[in-house]
Amino acid sequence: MKMKFTILTILLFSSLCVFSQSLPIDFESDIMTSNFIDFDGGLATVVPNPQSSGINESGMVAHIVRDGGAIWAGSKIELQSNLDFTTANLISMKVFTTAPAGTQVKFKLESATGSTERDVNTTTSNEWEILTWDFTGTPTNFNSVVFMFDFGNVGDGSENSTFLFDDVHQEFGGEQIDFPVDFENMATNYTMTDFGGNVSTLITDPEDAENQVMQVIKTDQAATWAGTTIGTSAGFATNLPLQLTESKMTVRVWSPDANTPIRLKVENSSDPTQTCETQVNTTTSQEWETIVLDFNNEAAGTQPLSVGLDMGWTYNKASIFFNFDTEGATAGEKTYFFDDVMFGDLVNSVDIAKLSNINVYPNPTTDFWQITSEDTEVTSIQIMNLQGGLIYSSSSTPMINNIDASSFASGIYLCKINTAEGSEIKRIAKK
Repeated sequence: MKMKFTILTILLFSSLCVFSQSLPIDFESDIMTSNFIDFDGGLATVVPNPQSSGINESGMVAHIVRDGGAIWAGSKIELQSNLDFTTANLISMKVFTTAPAGTQVKFKLESATGSTERDVNTTTSNEWEILTWDFTGTPTNFNSVVFMFDFGNVGDGSENSTFLFDDVHQEFGGEQIDFPVDFENMATNYTMTDFGGNVSTLITDPEDAENQVMQVIKTDQAATWAGTTIGTSAGFATNLPLQLTESKMTVRVWSPDANTPIRLKVENSSDPTQTCETQVNTTTSQEWETIVLDFNNEAAGTQPLSVGLDMGWTYNKASIFFNFDTEGATAGEKTYFFDDVMFGDLVNSVDIAKLSNINVYPNPTTDFWQITSEDTEVTSIQIMNLQGGLIYSSSSTPMINNIDASSFASGIYLCKINTAEGSEIKRIAKK
């Protein structure tokens, strides 16, 4: 009887060791080799750090060798409780490999009812680096973490099929993106999701040091459908309120060429079959313009907005495509920029002219903006917030050129300046 009790105690203790893990994991004492569940050609162990250098001089690390088996060979660890990405929306991990930079590392989450996964490529070789996977918007029903290195290739047991990893933890990567998207809120997660050969980077506007914009490079290897999802695969924090009577979005874009097709696609982040797409061409080259995209004018061969609304579809995710339907090999590598993605018809047409010699200063301001025009008389001014709501309008002289900003909240606004020659929209800021 005593022996049975001892065996039962050992089994219970072993079970707790296997399933009592949680993040963060540093492999110093929390995880042993027996905690790994290997599959399809992956073999994971916990070993003394053989590459104690750079950003990782810890004593113990995880070591995985891929030798034969399947292209998804790897190993996983089951956790005691489900992961919660409500605030800590990123998972980061230190990785060391001699495999070439650009090796794909898949991080997968599993549960009894499903899975989700993210891919990140290494950027260096033969030194430790930190890789980060964005799980913004992921539901709290996953309790297994799965490690798959060099995904897509069969391992051969060599040095290049051997990987070290360490310090797996969650961290806050910013609030989930929502519209309007102006790239100015440092608390927002502005991770973009590129596909088909695009490379996007958040940078300072080359024409305005006070402004942040998204740069998109459509490489010479890009597919005709290469694009950039505005955010992560989870999409926006709230649904786009698309209706047949409220069907427009605006985006400020910069293209090296006029007449470049710009496509915008909206979809349900939980169901990629629920989509609507529309497309317009740029009218200028090498300067900013605001384009209006009307989802009542669906792109050829795509689902009409009316059909989706009739079927109760929701849209909470958007992707932008530059020079749609032309591959990078034909066009050559091209660089584009976009900013101020907003819902609603902020401007009345895509024919907003680029007027010369109109200035708004000081910008940013603490008390007032002054508008000057050398070539034409300003006839009216409207100031809108980034949701497209009108908060100021004037056609009275002399107040039209001297706007009291003292009552404005700190932030970014859009100023539409109307003249006899046309209109222009400028970004203005209140400190």
